[in-house]
Amino acid sequence: GMHIEGYHAGRVEFFPLGLSTALLCSFLGGAFLCGMLIDKNQVHFGGKSFYGIALVGNAALLIVAIVVPRHQLAACFAAAASGLQNAMCTSHFGAIVRTTHV
Repeated sequence: GMHIEGYHAGRVEFFPLGLSTALLCSFLGGAFLCGMLIDKNQVHFGGKSFYGIALVGNAALLIVAIVVPRHQLAACFAAAASGLQNAMCTSHFGAIVRTTHV
């Protein structure tokens, strides 16, 4: 049979594809959340900035990832925290285009 990237003739499992898609969407969701909280690629401590809320949200996502019993769901929460942290760091340094190493 054909053995390419885990595909075997007559047997196709979509669970790994679903998990990979969920991880990617979680990472992008975390980055999107940062874009909603920290606007204009500027970090303002105090006042109008929600940078502190983003930090607390990152910590909360990591704590939920520890507490959740299912490993797949915990991985999604950790991926969202990674996306949020990556976007916060990018916003902090003032990058115009967000590039990442997903």
